[in-house]
Amino acid sequence: MADSTERVGLCAAMLDRLSGPGNAVGMTVVRSESTPPPARVRDATEGTGQAGLRVPALSPRQVRRLVWRRRPDTVVLNCAGPVVEALSWSLRSVVRRYRPLVVSALQPLAVPAVEGEWLHRSRVDLLVAYSHREVAEYTTLGEKLGMRGEVGLASLPLGHRDPAEAVRRDRVVYAARPGVPHTERGRQNALLALATLAGNRPDLEVVVHLEQGAGGGPHLEAWRSLVASGRVDGRALLFRSGRLSAQLDRARGLVAVGSAAVLEALARRVPSLVLTDFGVGAAQGNAVFEDSGLFGTLADVRATRFRRPSREWGERNHFHPPGHDDWVERLHDLLERGRRGELS
Repeated sequence: MADSTERVGLCAAMLDRLSGPGNAVGMTVVRSESTPPPARVRDATEGTGQAGLRVPALSPRQVRRLVWRRRPDTVVLNCAGPVVEALSWSLRSVVRRYRPLVVSALQPLAVPAVEGEWLHRSRVDLLVAYSHREVAEYTTLGEKLGMRGEVGLASLPLGHRDPAEAVRRDRVVYAARPGVPHTERGRQNALLALATLAGNRPDLEVVVHLEQGAGGGPHLEAWRSLVASGRVDGRALLFRSGRLSAQLDRARGLVAVGSAAVLEALARRVPSLVLTDFGVGAAQGNAVFEDSGLFGTLADVRATRFRRPSREWGERNHFHPPGHDDWVERLHDLLERGRRGELS
């Protein structure tokens, strides 16, 4: 069960790992303020076992009724913390003598570990994280908080690709997020640096990629303000939405303050730059990139200086070998313990 476009993709990847002879899997979308429309659900499940299948959007009450009726062995709740908390409490007591295993995955870039993420999942049997660092931090925090759930490791469905030699790398992509930078001036400074880059390098196409569902967003408003004041040429930057992968196919580099877009770019061997001009921390979404070698400034943007991460950082943060994943094994072990009545 998912409640956003990003979590639909995570669910589909997890179900692919659990599919097999004798197993029946299925997905629903939980209705919320961020419920994705059917078109985005289809887009997020493309290339997975859920592609082309109907994914119903259900209210929390309908979710509970579905579980009562189908009684699955495992319920995966890839939803916002409060939704996971509400559903996990009710799903574990819906029918006498029936108790499903409850699993919940963190969103990517979930470090530093936050108490609220664990507290919302106090009734979860298995918390799934996507890097060795996340596993270590949430295991330590869980022990401190007295949580009973285990923490397992999974790989992000990043679509690793080697760049095609014949593709011309003539694009710089800025992954814009609605709330970062936090001020209008900060957003304008970032856009001015990109416009300077576009002016200095007419051989490069400079694209501002807007998050799906964000509409024009504050970055487009900031750009229109700069154009109206005559500070920039309105044709200097291109604004695009849709799947980020469509922009990365020709990217020479990616710029971001900090987001999962950096992980997707690195998975596609696209050099990246994580900006520190607007601060470093959880609010900026870039704390995880400390010691990666990816940090830089707007001066680096203007000079087209992009970077590749250190191997040590990569293996600890989201780019570990798939053989390190253990969440499926932990899930099966917990199922066996549940059948023996060993789970509370």
